[in-house]
Amino acid sequence: MTSFLLQRLVLPRAETTEPLLYVRAQGDVSFANETAVLVKGAEISFDTSFGVFAAGRWKRLTSVDCLSVTVHASGSGRIELVGVRSVLRGLSLQEKIVASAGISSSGKTTLEVPDFAKSSIGTYFIRVSAEQSDVVVSGGQWTTTTTAPREVRLSLSITTFNRQDYVKPTVAKVLQLIDNVDSLRDRMRILVVDNARNINFDTAPNAPITVVQNPNLGGAGGFARGIIHLRDEGWSTHVLLMDDDITLEPEALVRTFALFTFARDANLCIHGAMLSEEQAWMQFEAGSKYRWRSLYPLRAIGREDDLRERKLALRDAHEKKFAYTAWWYTAFPISITGDNPLPVFVRGDDVAFGLMHTGKHSVTMNGVIVWHADFGLKNNPSSLFYEKRNFAIVDTLVFANHHWWHLARRFIALSFRNLFSMRYASVEYMIRGVRAYLAGPEALMATDHSALHDELRKVTEEKPGPLSAELADVAITKPRPKAIRLVGFALAIPLVGGYILPKILRRDVLKTAPIDSRAVGLATRYNRILYRHDRLPEGFLVERDSRRFFSLLREVCVVTKDIALNYRRLKREYKAAYPTLVSDESWHARFATK
Repeated sequence: MTSFLLQRLVLPRAETTEPLLYVRAQGDVSFANETAVLVKGAEISFDTSFGVFAAGRWKRLTSVDCLSVTVHASGSGRIELVGVRSVLRGLSLQEKIVASAGISSSGKTTLEVPDFAKSSIGTYFIRVSAEQSDVVVSGGQWTTTTTAPREVRLSLSITTFNRQDYVKPTVAKVLQLIDNVDSLRDRMRILVVDNARNINFDTAPNAPITVVQNPNLGGAGGFARGIIHLRDEGWSTHVLLMDDDITLEPEALVRTFALFTFARDANLCIHGAMLSEEQAWMQFEAGSKYRWRSLYPLRAIGREDDLRERKLALRDAHEKKFAYTAWWYTAFPISITGDNPLPVFVRGDDVAFGLMHTGKHSVTMNGVIVWHADFGLKNNPSSLFYEKRNFAIVDTLVFANHHWWHLARRFIALSFRNLFSMRYASVEYMIRGVRAYLAGPEALMATDHSALHDELRKVTEEKPGPLSAELADVAITKPRPKAIRLVGFALAIPLVGGYILPKILRRDVLKTAPIDSRAVGLATRYNRILYRHDRLPEGFLVERDSRRFFSLLREVCVVTKDIALNYRRLKREYKAAYPTLVSDESWHARFATK
């Protein structure tokens, strides 16, 4: 019978910064060139975040009803297949060896998973031990002979703007994967939408890659161009949208392809979790909820999980419901909708698309991940322009019970937090973002997004950057207990952020705060704050400016009044304009602008 590859046993590579995501070792073990050399008496095991086979999830999501694992190893040793069952409602894990064999002289040892379809075992992993001599392990694969219910043709759509240092290695990895994995050959292609129109790839003439040059219409414009191109081409059954500034784990593509092939739900969508580039073991997000009534609507799932934890890797965690998935790695059937992204350049394009189309069908899978730089280093006042404008549009379009006071409350509260923490530029850009929303859908359609973005990103204030030696040497202020911080926050209101205090009661000592925080309590008592990254010598300095504070406070009041007076009309107008905003015709008009 024909076997189908579901996932591989992957060993650390030369560039791997966190081997414990892949494999655990005991005794004398060395790793090189995606192989492990075990000296007699040593052992490796794949009871890791990327190494386990999440049987419970595969059984719930797919039609896979049988499973086997093949280990590529040579030498004298033993291979054990371990099953893990959750007991006491998941509070405890019970491990059992369900199959084992000596290492075959052929170099490939295969173990069948007993009673896969009926077993209550939620997770399996492989353990390899060197007994009579050294053992060399070079990976392996989990496969099934279940008949595939559908044929999948997957296209990766990568939008890039001057990120050659990231995109070229990603493309090279994917092309190598397609060439080496039989199940992917002739069934996976790459589309690069180049918003900078300057990238070239040194690839073979027959390589499955296409480059489309595009005006700089941001992530939304690049992904819209990719979706429309693939839809018109007619080859792809599924599309994977991927950012240009990520580091890809290639194995993610193997598992994504297999999940689509055997999915019970024809509309299944797959989201890749994001891990931190700075701390490669730390998860930033594995899907997100969206609380539109909250001041901070984006609620990441799995934030700061340590994926090195063995218990986290072994437990059979049931799928969590998402609101949306981010476009650093989100894959879906190309037929799931005829809509294209909203023309909002960056921030919120994936939120709207997920809330409307893909979120309710989305799942994650272990090993389907990317690494990304800390978002705290990317955020700046121009980001707040997009957040205020775009999330206001999203809330208006998606939620029937969203009213003007919801938008006004969020705007006032976030303006207060930024004003009272001396982040004046942030408030200026927030005001500008809300005014762009208030201008209505016709103004949005008429916007030259590339020119606007070029203007917005000229901001120099409150923009993370390398600190001078003097600022880098400033001792990081030890955070006060939460209760004290809350008291400081509460006192900021009657003291108007300290602006009505006599100068003698305010201090010029330089204090620090986390780069992505709003240090309201500190800013009430001090005249300068250094917002800095907790691990990197990057950040920015802010200083008290009373005239700017009161001027912006007046503008916030004016914009709040405009929200109350115009929201109901705008809700009707945005909803009426939505089909045009996301249509092929309007996007083609934008593609032809430059």
